[in-house]
Amino acid sequence: MEEVDKTFKPTTEWMEEKYREMNDLLFNGKLGRCFFGIFTTGKGSEGRTLGWFRITGESIKYNRRTRQLFKDYGYNDKVFVDSSNFFEVCEPKIELNGNYSGTENAFLATLVHEMCHYYTYMNGYVPKQAHGVEFKQIGSIVSARSNGMFTIQRLASAEQMNEMELNDEMKARRAKRLANKKASVSAVLVLGSDGTAALTITSAQNLISTIKSREEENGNDVFVSNNPDVIDFLFDKGYKSNMRLSRNSRTGRLSWRYWDLEGKPWLSELKQLFGIQSLSAGRQQPQEPEPVTKKPRRIFTVKTSNGVFECDADCPPAELFKKINERFPRFDADTIIMLMGNINNYRIEENRMSTKSIIKEVIQEFIDNEIGAPNDSADITSDMNLGEFSPLELA
Repeated sequence: MEEVDKTFKPTTEWMEEKYREMNDLLFNGKLGRCFFGIFTTGKGSEGRTLGWFRITGESIKYNRRTRQLFKDYGYNDKVFVDSSNFFEVCEPKIELNGNYSGTENAFLATLVHEMCHYYTYMNGYVPKQAHGVEFKQIGSIVSARSNGMFTIQRLASAEQMNEMELNDEMKARRAKRLANKKASVSAVLVLGSDGTAALTITSAQNLISTIKSREEENGNDVFVSNNPDVIDFLFDKGYKSNMRLSRNSRTGRLSWRYWDLEGKPWLSELKQLFGIQSLSAGRQQPQEPEPVTKKPRRIFTVKTSNGVFECDADCPPAELFKKINERFPRFDADTIIMLMGNINNYRIEENRMSTKSIIKEVIQEFIDNEIGAPNDSADITSDMNLGEFSPLELA
């Protein structure tokens, strides 16, 4: 088998030339001008990121409700962005990771991926997700037009990564970072009484304490381990990212994220590494059976034009978020999280006396936050990678 030549390194001149070629070939020449650069330091430079698309113009914001980009000069002086002024106002830039060498085709695939991001922003609107509907649509079109030359997707394919080579210095840094991470993290395995299995990896002791307290209150088993064999096993399976504990600035409520391990064929092996003999191991059984009582249900409620929307709020935050998002697909994540964090949006099923006043407050809050509110826009800064989850990353 012939060895692949991985010695090619991109330059800004090469990027400029290929950008023009690919724009004509795959985008019908619709993309406008763009700046180009090579990065070798900063976030992602040690190998996680192959390239990214940025907006580098100053004072660029977007309206949370309409998603439209604009340049804010202050004192209510705005210039809204469209395809005619996108380059001059937003100063778009595509950068590739200079710590990699590889085949020219692998770098070309990365460049085309970032050009797809350019396309989703160039009409002056911010997509709700960097790799959402808009990106998938243009990605499918570009993939088809390339006649199989490119397959546009979120993560670099195994074939593409096989054509890339990280330099020795970055490899050493990456190995050191990974070793330090393995030494500092703990794995938290939650086995639900209903047979579910969930995992969190973190170095935050306050997160571990919170998870143990919350989950054990719900009758679930929580196992914590920093055993190197457990950590190596999970890292080999791809579970490397730290889960972060976040606190809602308005409500002060804590939240975190799990990976769902239910149905994984290696779950029994993981349990053995944790030293788990049975599902109930480690759970403190009550001395006497607790009396069966009907607990009051916690209800999330809000009035809509079609009546009152209600759903059971005695569920994990992620599940409640999904229910609200399905009912109100136009609301962005920040609005939904704010609604979830407002205690006035909840009631106890046994007490309906204050429902009317609660609904009035909820409707007013909807109005305040949906139209013309002070926080109706968000900043886009030059150091922001527009796909915080959008660069081509190693799978």
